[in-house]
Amino acid sequence: MAVECVGRAATIRTAWESTRRGGRTTVVGIGGKDQQVTFNALEIFHWGRTLAGCVYGNCDPARDLPVLADHVRAGRLDLGALVTERIALDGIPAAFENMLAGKGGRALVVF
Repeated sequence: MAVECVGRAATIRTAWESTRRGGRTTVVGIGGKDQQVTFNALEIFHWGRTLAGCVYGNCDPARDLPVLADHVRAGRLDLGALVTERIALDGIPAAFENMLAGKGGRALVVF
């Protein structure tokens, strides 16, 4: 299994190529409409891989958010470790510029 989180054609293709025969590649990254990934018919047949998209983790918020909240409260899920940068309200425009340039990670707006 491979999970692609960038949303660029090259990384989707790399994830696909790194998946074993019969395996699954899941694309989480949101790519632009100009990002075209191509496959030839023979490789799809030969490798028998599955390529799937994933929107918001394909979760059911009513079911999954209480479970995640329980993990956070119990200390099994450290949300702070997912934050790569804390920014003030006036830092939001720069954060969007970084995002569009493919820089940065998960910014937390602190106000």
